[in-house]
Amino acid sequence: MGTLGRIAPLFYLCKANRQVNAREEQASLQGGIADVNRLLGEARFLAADQAIAQLRRDFADNLDLLSLHIRCRLFLGKHRDVRALLAEYRRRAGQDRHHLECCAELFSQVQVPAEAMAIYRLLARDGNRNARYNLAANLVALGDLGEAESILERLVQEWPTDGQAHQVLSGIRRVSTDSSHIPTLEKLIARSDLALKDRIQLHYALGKEFEDIGEFRRAFEQFGRGAQLRRATMRYQVEGDLQVLELIGAEHSKPAAESDVDQRGEEAVFVFGLPRSGTTLVDRILSSHSQCDSFGEITDLPLSLMVTAGHSLPKEELVRATAQWSGKQIASAYLERLAQFDSAAHKHIDKTPQNFLYAGLIARSMPGATMIWMDRHPLDACFAMFKTLFRMGYPFSYSLQDLGHYYIAYHRLRETWQERLADRIRFQSYERLVEKFDDEAPALVAAAGLDWEPACGEFHRNRSPVATASSAQVRQPLYTRSVGHWKHYREQLAPLAEALDKAGIAVE
Repeated sequence: MGTLGRIAPLFYLCKANRQVNAREEQASLQGGIADVNRLLGEARFLAADQAIAQLRRDFADNLDLLSLHIRCRLFLGKHRDVRALLAEYRRRAGQDRHHLECCAELFSQVQVPAEAMAIYRLLARDGNRNARYNLAANLVALGDLGEAESILERLVQEWPTDGQAHQVLSGIRRVSTDSSHIPTLEKLIARSDLALKDRIQLHYALGKEFEDIGEFRRAFEQFGRGAQLRRATMRYQVEGDLQVLELIGAEHSKPAAESDVDQRGEEAVFVFGLPRSGTTLVDRILSSHSQCDSFGEITDLPLSLMVTAGHSLPKEELVRATAQWSGKQIASAYLERLAQFDSAAHKHIDKTPQNFLYAGLIARSMPGATMIWMDRHPLDACFAMFKTLFRMGYPFSYSLQDLGHYYIAYHRLRETWQERLADRIRFQSYERLVEKFDDEAPALVAAAGLDWEPACGEFHRNRSPVATASSAQVRQPLYTRSVGHWKHYREQLAPLAEALDKAGIAVE
């Protein structure tokens, strides 16, 4: 056999070996990613972080691993690392559409809409529908409602059944009888070929426009149909949440021994309550102060508890477990995450509405922290939730019956804390705040340990991002039209009002 004849089989053997090695490496990579996702699903965040670090050493060039590493670091509250890794991800993503989309999504998740917007502008150049929608959504968060509206208008012209675009459009503007899109929306809803998601969103959009022009009966019909369809997609039983609320009141009301209390926490300002109760308004007032930054609706408090627990626990078990932890353990786990945001301000706002679930833990672990619990008329609070299509969470809000049960349990928990923590929590009435702003707003700022600044009274000029359902409203000067809004729906809300009244909750 000649030299060429001897080399050829060796060449094919080497090529086959490389192919086998490549397949083995790919299998190893996919198996490793599956393991990391399993660990994250079990809330074993530290183990997941160690696993992803090893994978990145073995597959340093893999961008999917970098994206997963960022998400893992987010769970652990390593916000400085997240910022550095995101900068690396953006640099290495180049022009790769998939990774640019992932990068923009992560920037939005960590509430940096300006960076997300820059990426979506790039991706939208070729007319991509999702990129254009996401660009508009980030413009809304940044307060540029004019450009957002223009983009969304073009989207619904090109894709008339895009329920998401219609819904955001209805939310960022108030229409009149002459300017409404009601005939268009009604024709769209009558179509039989709509995707369920689009149909749900169109019902909410139509409800909002009917409400704007004072057609309240027809508005309620649309909100109700949208909520019914949304509720049907869920596997949710409100009884589980009711049990947790009752258990929190029993377990988290135990006082801590003085030696067990971590004295830190003066920098933390918690603003919580039910969604749509005025938490965003308070957040904007306080964050307009030169010495107060808002971190928005972060999940660092519940995640700090999950990380400390070490693995996923049913809600009831987590409530019982955290009741036994030391105040120092709870405070340190949370405040270390807060410090990762690198704010130079003296006060830092955590505006996560559901932090009311942890009021007892906050009180005994962070005696220096400020807690502001937003109150709103029960029927205004319930209906504001009912007519909102939340991006995630609050499954009880899509049924008036579930809402009634949840609100009653929520009210009982609130009464528990008002009785036991009246000196620690400022219970702020939304109605008093907007009707007696000149008295209430300075008192609110003082409760956070700050002196009044004129900018706090001009909160609508605050240019920082807002990523909540109230993003358009808080760009406006103070208004009172939401006070007593439920009265337009008195007939439709009568069964809910009766249920609340029987539970001893005044509605008139």
